[in-house]
Amino acid sequence: MKKLILLVYGCLIFVASLGQKNFTWEKTDSIPKTKSQIYSDTKIFIAKTWKSAQNVIQNDDKESGNIIVKGSSIQKVNQYMNVFTYVYNYTVMFKMKDNKIKIIIDNVYCESAVPVGQAKFDIPKIEPFEGEYVKGEGGIMTSTLPKKKAVSMMASLKADLQTIVNDYIKTMKTTSSSNEVW
Repeated sequence: MKKLILLVYGCLIFVASLGQKNFTWEKTDSIPKTKSQIYSDTKIFIAKTWKSAQNVIQNDDKESGNIIVKGSSIQKVNQYMNVFTYVYNYTVMFKMKDNKIKIIIDNVYCESAVPVGQAKFDIPKIEPFEGEYVKGEGGIMTSTLPKKKAVSMMASLKADLQTIVNDYIKTMKTTSSSNEVW
């Protein structure tokens, strides 16, 4: 009986170790601005980055210095004379206080997978993954894409999300305060 319990427990640990690790970016930096200046510049950054800031902002609390944005990244992959479009949603949290900013991107998941062109069939979503392990819906490799293309798509998704972090930090350090009189 003990061996059976250990075997089941070992299998559960193995399966959990293969589970999706959430993509997470977190960056904190210091800048010579007040919380109010940072807040204003962050709102401008959001408007420029997502174009429709009204639709992406989920929470906007100036007093606590938190803004939460829901965004998406569209990944298109050519395969077998078709284009497969994968839409990945994510959450971005901007935290701010006097002289300090923090950006956190997490909760990355595949919202949809759609073939475009000649394909008239359902394709499985590919959840974000690290390294070479490709996990489709249901936890198993059921992707229409070859492993190499799926890995390349994940690299592109990571680059998109890293660009948001880099651009935010750069913008906050180089943008003069929007509260300045000119």
